[in-house]
Amino acid sequence: MLKKNKSDSFDGQVIRDARKKMHLSQVELAEGITTQATISLVENQDRVPNADVLLAILDRLNLDISQFVSGDFLTQKAKKLLARVVLQRDNNAIEEFHEFEKALSQNSPTLQAYYILKASDAHNQHDFANGVYYAEKAVDRNTPSLGDFYLFYSYNRMGVCCYENGDIETAKEKFKLAYDLEPDLFTASELEFHGALQGRKAYAEFLIAQNELDKAADILTEALQALRQRADLFWVSDLSELLSDVEKQRGNIQETNRQIHIAHVAAYLTNHEDMATRLSEKDIVNF
Repeated sequence: MLKKNKSDSFDGQVIRDARKKMHLSQVELAEGITTQATISLVENQDRVPNADVLLAILDRLNLDISQFVSGDFLTQKAKKLLARVVLQRDNNAIEEFHEFEKALSQNSPTLQAYYILKASDAHNQHDFANGVYYAEKAVDRNTPSLGDFYLFYSYNRMGVCCYENGDIETAKEKFKLAYDLEPDLFTASELEFHGALQGRKAYAEFLIAQNELDKAADILTEALQALRQRADLFWVSDLSELLSDVEKQRGNIQETNRQIHIAHVAAYLTNHEDMATRLSEKDIVNF
């Protein structure tokens, strides 16, 4: 059960009125769903139940979700889950998404977030065809958009899933669409910035696989410059290691070693212990 906060629009009175209209007691409404105590808390507006309980209550009372909780509540929840996926690479956010999945899919303002999270979930399950399907739904003109960043992120995820599914030409097209929509790295919000860097990492990996080394080097170098300007180390180890691979293939051994050292130091400083240990085997500089 979720605590209510000031930003949540939550009306337990609607539940009470609908229950009484159907001549149900709190015990009868709770049967097979939750406890009488939970129903009491919901009706008194002290708590918001989890999505499964909420939807079961609404089904029993023949209520639409918009009559009980505003789209803003679900929109903010969806954005928080997306932020955890992007900012923290937190797979637990996908597990929590499953609790809210039905609610998000039934609420028009959160459809795009629902499709993006479904695409992320499918990718994690190596179900790349479904990843493409849900990413396409996220950018469909009939799906209300949460903003340009979410369109960018959807096209990037589509490119990743197309590539993993063996469709190189479509992947190239979708990665390019995403790159054209990418937020400005020097002025983006934290979510947009980290989402863009996650996108660049995926795009660079694709370009390296296609032997487009100069383009990969350009987008990685620019991303690392933005990280330095923002004094942010989170993506440095990932992107510097990728850039070292590019420089190695281009025959620039000095720059290869420099980028490996940067990646190693960044991993160490950000407590990515497994990565730091792995990179230490490649780093010729001891520290």
